[in-house]
Amino acid sequence: MNLIADALTVFGSRFGIGINPAHKECYLIKSNDIKSFPFEIEAGIEIEGRKIYLPLCKDKEYFFFHDQKITPTTMTISGIDPDSGLHFKLTFRIPFRPKDVSFSTVPVIYLEAQVERLANPFRWFYVKVKDVDFKIFLKIKSNNFEFEYNKDKKELDLSYTHTIRRPPETKEGLLAQNTTPIIEERKTKNKIAIIEGNYEKDGFYENISTNDNKKIVLCWGDFESATLLVKDKLREFKYTEFLKNLDEVIRWGKNNYKNVVENSTKVDNIFLSHKLGSSLSNLLSMTLHSWLYDTWYVRLEDKDWYSVWEGSCFFHSTVDVEYTQSPFYLSVWPELLEMELDEWPDFGKPGETVIGDRGKGTLFLSHDMGVLANADRQYYPHEMEVEENANYILMAYAHWRRTGKDSIIEKHKDFIKKLMDFIIACDTTGNGIPDLCCANTIDDASPAIQFGKEQIYLGVKAMASIKAGIEILNYLGEKELSKYQKFARNALNTVEKEGWLNDHYIVTLTKTKDGLVDPWTKEKLSGELEGWDAYHIYTVNGIALLEMVGFNVGLNKERIKKDILEATYKTLTKYGCRHSTYISKAVSHDVKVGLASSSNKVGWISMNMLRDIVACYYGIDLLHLTENYWDWQLTTNSQDIYLFFETFYGNNLNLYPRGLAVFGYLEAVAGFVYDKVAGKKKFNPIKKDVDIPIFTYADWEKGEVLKIKK
Repeated sequence: MNLIADALTVFGSRFGIGINPAHKECYLIKSNDIKSFPFEIEAGIEIEGRKIYLPLCKDKEYFFFHDQKITPTTMTISGIDPDSGLHFKLTFRIPFRPKDVSFSTVPVIYLEAQVERLANPFRWFYVKVKDVDFKIFLKIKSNNFEFEYNKDKKELDLSYTHTIRRPPETKEGLLAQNTTPIIEERKTKNKIAIIEGNYEKDGFYENISTNDNKKIVLCWGDFESATLLVKDKLREFKYTEFLKNLDEVIRWGKNNYKNVVENSTKVDNIFLSHKLGSSLSNLLSMTLHSWLYDTWYVRLEDKDWYSVWEGSCFFHSTVDVEYTQSPFYLSVWPELLEMELDEWPDFGKPGETVIGDRGKGTLFLSHDMGVLANADRQYYPHEMEVEENANYILMAYAHWRRTGKDSIIEKHKDFIKKLMDFIIACDTTGNGIPDLCCANTIDDASPAIQFGKEQIYLGVKAMASIKAGIEILNYLGEKELSKYQKFARNALNTVEKEGWLNDHYIVTLTKTKDGLVDPWTKEKLSGELEGWDAYHIYTVNGIALLEMVGFNVGLNKERIKKDILEATYKTLTKYGCRHSTYISKAVSHDVKVGLASSSNKVGWISMNMLRDIVACYYGIDLLHLTENYWDWQLTTNSQDIYLFFETFYGNNLNLYPRGLAVFGYLEAVAGFVYDKVAGKKKFNPIKKDVDIPIFTYADWEKGEVLKIKK
């Protein structure tokens, strides 16, 4: 594989290592931006007076040929020296096992350096050096670190100061990138313990003779005091519940190394045991790495707290982002989604604050629940009321049906009902399509896509959420459901009668900007709403999770299939599909740091992924597009460190967790539908010669998974 930037971060514990071969450097990941703490790793072989290095440090002699491999729990970079026929590998490894919080949050990273002789000469090179002793080495280098080696314990102490960024005290919305944060400096100590290998002067090494299998194995451990501010109090990381200090972390790391290696084999084999191509395997690994970088897992007084940064925007658990990555939660780790569903209601807001008397007695959900190292309130500069309400209801419904657990919908029944009431209140015409509070997450698109009234995207999503909400309320004993049923009927009729144009569903029913207010500039708009009738990829966004549990909202099946195909190929670019076929004549707003700017051709990879998942459930195979998506990740990360880069041809959304949507591909290709409440389970693969793991039935500790073969 091409050399690309990548990172491994311990789940929820804010400790990781990033590598950036293009810039010949590495990064220590803490509660900061990924590039804010650079260091170098000098690793390679020393043979006959020559030192040859991997491109993780500057101004050295590097291996003639480099290669790279990523899996969900590891990243490996390697180099070949043709003169000696030696192949050197450096592997980074973390303890990650879905559904096992105590194992996955331990803040240790393993570094494994080893070498093997090539069985044959490399290409046409003559092997000049044969059967001689040599050395492999690994050195951590940084002016930011202070080192002290304990010979008796075979441990290297690293002391350093890192920064924690918090939002300024303001009631206004903000974007992290264009705001001067409050900076806290904190002194921390890590330890690097030798599991295999030796230490001399300022580095680790191992002398190797011909056909020797010796290697260097290090355990890098962290222990950090409370960092995340939740509800006005700093909260301890989850691992501090069972590991009381750095010495205990290191002891765990040394004692469990063999278990962690075995776990990598089991977990990686489950995730990657399919026949759907290397691009999908690489996307599964890369998107998981990007999500891990964003995760926080801490302890409150009476329960745990889980939240996820919105990548380079640093918002905590953005509702629409978590909706998009819910295929991962539903199939791999539903308990995490359950935690968020229990947290978001604390951030609801009264409906009358945005729609006056129409909103009395209703609630709407905010975009996020914090930013940077604070999870205390919403910080995004504008609301996305209808969209986030619908997202919450759909996630709550899908979680209930997939897991069979009704505790969330029971606890938050009134909240869900008030969200539904708000959605209905935002339809002032009675046609079932909201025309108030229509700004949405697609914040780099044209006005029609981003905040147009009576959007088909929001119309379908609102209708789907109300229909799902009706089932929730009915299950919980609510008797009066007529207003919700009427809204859903009207919405479906309107979408089919007015939203369909020849061969596709249009963007909006409203053709003018009259009465619209740009949510960014607050400017009142008027005139033609250009692009209202364009092809777009968002019609089916709101039904993706429902397809996973077998709930059909009633849209015309043949029209949906036609819409998916027409919109896909009319919006397709080199790296994926852009938002719509409409090409704006001018950008809709000025460049905003943290938002970038609108673009004529911008597209979002994860939104493509949700469309692809729905397509599978309708018998349409778009899996070849994973090649486009992976090509974009290679293109960007071969030049700098971005991890999952959401946007192409504009905008700057990187380090994003939302790529986890790709984990829904496996079930979608298998046509797997599972509703535990109804006892519904079926498979209908869309391809021949498939061999697909169904993560819902994985035993991660044993390394076993149900597979669908056809």
